[in-house]
Amino acid sequence: MEPGLDGCTVALMQTRHAGELAALVERHGGVPVAAPCLREAAVEDAAPLDAAIRATVAAPLDLAVFQTGVGTDRFLTAATAAGQVAAVAARLEDAVVLARGPKPLAVLLRNRIRVDRRTSEPHTTAEVVGLVEEDLRGRRVLLQHYGSPNVDLAALLRGRGAELIEISTYHWRLPHDLEPIRRFLVRLEARELDLTVFTSASQVDNLFHVAELEGVDDRLATWLAERTDVAAVGPVCAAALRARGVPVRVEPVRPKMVPLVRALCDHVATGARAAGPR
Repeated sequence: MEPGLDGCTVALMQTRHAGELAALVERHGGVPVAAPCLREAAVEDAAPLDAAIRATVAAPLDLAVFQTGVGTDRFLTAATAAGQVAAVAARLEDAVVLARGPKPLAVLLRNRIRVDRRTSEPHTTAEVVGLVEEDLRGRRVLLQHYGSPNVDLAALLRGRGAELIEISTYHWRLPHDLEPIRRFLVRLEARELDLTVFTSASQVDNLFHVAELEGVDDRLATWLAERTDVAAVGPVCAAALRARGVPVRVEPVRPKMVPLVRALCDHVATGARAAGPR
């Protein structure tokens, strides 16, 4: 019999696909507690996106890097609305197209856009960098950002000489309703949560921001370290937690939901829990 969660209370910071992750936790015998820390919001000012679309079609592209499925889809939708999607597709046809992970890959292929390079797991910036030429002098490069700009990748591409076109179609914001996060903080302080699961670095940032609003930011890292066992879906998320002094006790081999829940089950089964309710 596969190990399960044995009735453990599992706090989930996830917003997108939150129901799917909660269902997986329940299926494995856990009790999910939703505390979504992110909200996807379209860019408020469309002018920079419109300008980036015009720049994309103004001259040949050499390289295009797509980092997220939702951002890629929104970019192509915006290009369609501007009457430029055929021109964008033509520029991409003549460029090297790089997809960071399966989600932008799926969107590009669905729109019949050829993909030349694909990152391997865990699909971090390091995998993208490994697929990009060292010398980009004189090259025009399109970089599609996720909900917060990937400033490190943008700086690296410019450092290699690229003329960079940056595409931002959405931002990550705090949820409109902060009450689930407030309830999470109360339960965390009371040691009522066995496991706490993060699936993006921005969830970490937003949780600490709400903790600051609630006046407990100076205690949050200690609570996460001592009153629950923290899980991170992948290395970027784990690095964000460790940067704030939070130990990561569970991290799956593959940064996906099913391996994440299996890793939680294995953690519970081995009796390795270091914090949380007793």
